Amino acid sequence: MPDLNNTTALTPIPTFGIEVETHGISYPRFERLLNDEGITSGFKSVHDASLNVDAEIVTCPLAPCQTAWEYIQNLLSAINKIGRRELGSSNRLINVGCGLHVHIGNAFLKNGVDADEYCRKSIAAFPTLHLDHADAMDVALVKDIVWRYARQQKMISTMLANSRRQGGEGHRFCKEIDRLVAQIENANTISQLKSILASVCDDSKFSSVTLKTWRKGTIEFRQHQGTTDNLKIRRWVEFLLNIVNHSAINRIDGNGTRTIEHTTPLDPFRRNTRVGVQYNMMRTDNGATTRELMDATGCSEQRVRARVTEIRQRIGTQAVVTHTQQSNGANYGDGTDRTRYQVLQTYQEQTDGAELMPENRRGGESVWCGITDDHFAWWQDRITALS
Repeated sequence: MPDLNNTTALTPIPTFGIEVETHGISYPRFERLLNDEGITSGFKSVHDASLNVDAEIVTCPLAPCQTAWEYIQNLLSAINKIGRRELGSSNRLINVGCGLHVHIGNAFLKNGVDADEYCRKSIAAFPTLHLDHADAMDVALVKDIVWRYARQQKMISTMLANSRRQGGEGHRFCKEIDRLVAQIENANTISQLKSILASVCDDSKFSSVTLKTWRKGTIEFRQHQGTTDNLKIRRWVEFLLNIVNHSAINRIDGNGTRTIEHTTPLDPFRRNTRVGVQYNMMRTDNGATTRELMDATGCSEQRVRARVTEIRQRIGTQAVVTHTQQSNGANYGDGTDRTRYQVLQTYQEQTDGAELMPENRRGGESVWCGITDDHFAWWQDRITALS
């Protein structure tokens, strides 16, 4: 595992944030109490729809560095102090319905951005966000992160409390994704991955890993039980960051090319409209000539060609092929009768971007790859204790 405190040696640098669900103190009051303890920036206390949660303490985006760990430690220290004073014990802040959610940013920091400086700016600006992020992760990287988690989902569940496993009271908020391994492996887009993960929880966000927060800039890991223990939270965050970094550094080639297979939609236009009829005629094995499209729709040649452009704009340029009269073997003659337009039912697209490294160069699949010996031993002790 790369040294997450030595960010000069970590390329690329991920970001993260945590959400601590609590019980027993209302969310507006919790924010005031934290302000009274000197925690005045870098977080917000919000309402949660769950009946078991009264306040969710949400941090700003952070990067793994001393500034981040110190901020989280101070925040949790204040939370626990409030719990002891208001409820008699900090343990009473957490019930079996509470969870700890970790959001890993879907974009790394830009090259040259210092992690400590990023955290200081983020803490001061929150909830306003400053943009020191690179482009969003390529689907190949996101797929590998999610696939590795799903592949060892059963083992990961043993690292966490019974309430967050199959059959546990809090499991409905973080359903396991191990049965999705094959589907994840075959996904080609973020949208497909999002739908696959949501399929275990009736299209909600309640899977152990969810991409429902992708447009907000994160991948959300929901499975950890509720806790205000600084060490437990830090170890879980570092475990997840290691999964991300191992995939990014040791398994994904960021300068590769990949082939994506597309299937054109059956009815992107309303059926029985002129453009719908033209589209369906074009989406056949041989397509249709300009004359055939004019005859079928009653449109002028100019209008038929304009609709070809409209179809290209709707489904993608590569999906629409023009078979010119020359390609049809005619050097002379009217293009109206000789030129054919075809919508390909399936087509392949090669694009620059990240791809999985060849097997002989690729790092291991296990979520333990890169974990230091002392962290590995810590987690094995946790697994034993929880069993």
